[in-house]
Amino acid sequence: MSPRIGLNFNQLLSTSIKIVDTEGWEALTISYLAKKLTIQPPSIYNHIKNLDELKNSVALHGITQLYEKLRESVEGKNNEKAIFALAFAYLDYARTHPGLYKATLSPSQTPGDDYHLTGNKILNLIYELLKPFNLSDIELIHAVRGLRSLLHGFVSLEKSDGFGINIPIDESVLFVLKNYVRNLKPDIEK
Repeated sequence: MSPRIGLNFNQLLSTSIKIVDTEGWEALTISYLAKKLTIQPPSIYNHIKNLDELKNSVALHGITQLYEKLRESVEGKNNEKAIFALAFAYLDYARTHPGLYKATLSPSQTPGDDYHLTGNKILNLIYELLKPFNLSDIELIHAVRGLRSLLHGFVSLEKSDGFGINIPIDESVLFVLKNYVRNLKPDIEK
């Protein structure tokens, strides 16, 4: 392997993102990244401290990209239309970028503050969508957890071919979301 002139952190990150997005989160190792860049593994350490730092950067990229997609999906929408838009944007991201989606759930033990700030932006976005339902603080937490679990459940089952019946998955998602929203409304509206 010949040395790579001008290698920098952005090139490492870009190549790492491609590896994760096409081959999976587990495929990203220092030796595999070096092979992809046609360099010796020690050369990578001129730009990063360790694999965790690199994986944290990939996770930050993924969660930032997910947040932007979710934010854009709800612009100009409110109530259940916003919730449905966010849900399908979330599913689309997970389907289109399965490796990066997994990275958003798998930062190493010490992810940076930016990762947590972006994760909180996603939570705050969901909180804002649920405000019109006039839930108590505790109910709001339950509702956010429920929506996240519902969406991640569909992603996980779909990825593992857990849906064997020949009915479009998005029809099931919409059915469950409609019931989710219906149960957020006060009893007098049901």
